[in-house]
Amino acid sequence: MSRDLERNRADLKADRPLAMLIMPPVYDFAFYDLYFKPYGLLRIGRWLQKGGWDCRFVNALDYRDEISLSRLKPPHRYVDGTGKMFRQPLPMPEGDFPSSRRFSRYGITDESLRSGIASSRRPDIILISTFMTYWYKGAAEAAELCRKIWPGVPVFTGGIYATLMPEHCRTSTGADHVVKGEAWDYLNSYFSKSALPVCDKRPSEEDFLMESEVWKDAAVLRLNTGCPMRCSYCASSMISEFSEGSPEAVFNQFRALHKKYGTVNFAFYDDALLFKKDNILLPFLEKVIASGIEANFYVPNAVHIDFLDSESVKLMRRAGFREIRLGFESSDPEFHKNNGRKYDEGTFPSVIEKLKSGGFSERNEIIIYILAGLPGQMRDEVLNTVMYLSGFKVRISVSEYSPVPGSSLWEESVRKSRYPIAEDPLFHNNSIFPMSWEKFTYDDMQDLKTIASELSF
Repeated sequence: MSRDLERNRADLKADRPLAMLIMPPVYDFAFYDLYFKPYGLLRIGRWLQKGGWDCRFVNALDYRDEISLSRLKPPHRYVDGTGKMFRQPLPMPEGDFPSSRRFSRYGITDESLRSGIASSRRPDIILISTFMTYWYKGAAEAAELCRKIWPGVPVFTGGIYATLMPEHCRTSTGADHVVKGEAWDYLNSYFSKSALPVCDKRPSEEDFLMESEVWKDAAVLRLNTGCPMRCSYCASSMISEFSEGSPEAVFNQFRALHKKYGTVNFAFYDDALLFKKDNILLPFLEKVIASGIEANFYVPNAVHIDFLDSESVKLMRRAGFREIRLGFESSDPEFHKNNGRKYDEGTFPSVIEKLKSGGFSERNEIIIYILAGLPGQMRDEVLNTVMYLSGFKVRISVSEYSPVPGSSLWEESVRKSRYPIAEDPLFHNNSIFPMSWEKFTYDDMQDLKTIASELSF
């Protein structure tokens, strides 16, 4: 049994209501843990605890799980807190999927998951977090186990999949409640009707995350919520509206995590980390530098090119940023005209120069994302972008487009995809290239990724 579960069980008190929080396993063709943490779920957990609840966290993606370590090959992990997960091969699901792909279940064994769900007193509610739409089978597995082990306990699902595809989520998981967007008002309304403790209207900026061993190898921070941009391929605004956070509060959370767990690796979950940076990010970085705490910062979601300047680069490097990921997407001006202008054409070379003169000069410290496989996009556009970037001595990463329900490109994607993406979210998976066509095939995509890797600095 994991230390999280041992501590959860020891801390439970019979006179308080119990919420069980579940991070489900992942069903996918490939999965790599790039700072993938249950941030939203454990934020809710802390909110509930402050409202008088006990919380039990069951983590199906616990790569330290003892039962799974005794049954499966140990996942390879890296010192920066990233790495692989337990993997169990599965038969391919029905559908015309690329023959080179293999389908798997990522996470602890079903035996361990069942044990984690059962090892407590009867919960009053069960909260299951959802993420990518095409990971729905993991949430469905967790929900089915909960209904078998704790019949009659209301099951809530929330998160990205639940928000973007609520009816499909309700059908696939059988959840009693599917929560769209932020959960605070919905849960409090249910608590009030059910004679359960009602919590604060929403967490204050000083409310931190629920304690858990998941924060030890790497933790996550979020200065701002949402994104002010409205890119055609994204539905961030449907998840949450943009709102500014408090650099003081996030610094206190950073310091508390470092003190309690010795955490040194931190990833920002912001969708627009540099937006209004003079008021938010830069004051946070100044506090980190002044504290003397040595940490490593990462930006898996990438940052906007136009918001980078020399002062920001120098502060980011001094504070401990180990890499910079940029959302470049395409060198074609028409791409940005049609899909959301993230930067002006002439700024990119100067930004790369600022990054290199500011200390980001080693291999893999500057990573440039290209977005490939949008509906109707041609192979040559992506190839031209790869060739353009090859002259800057940076790492080039080709990111496959995944159709997102509710985004501006969704309806066009439904019309042009070779898969029934409106019917089964499994076909949203970017690993299978759902928007392939004769002028940009699955094999073309694999070739472009190889070329990008070979031309990376």
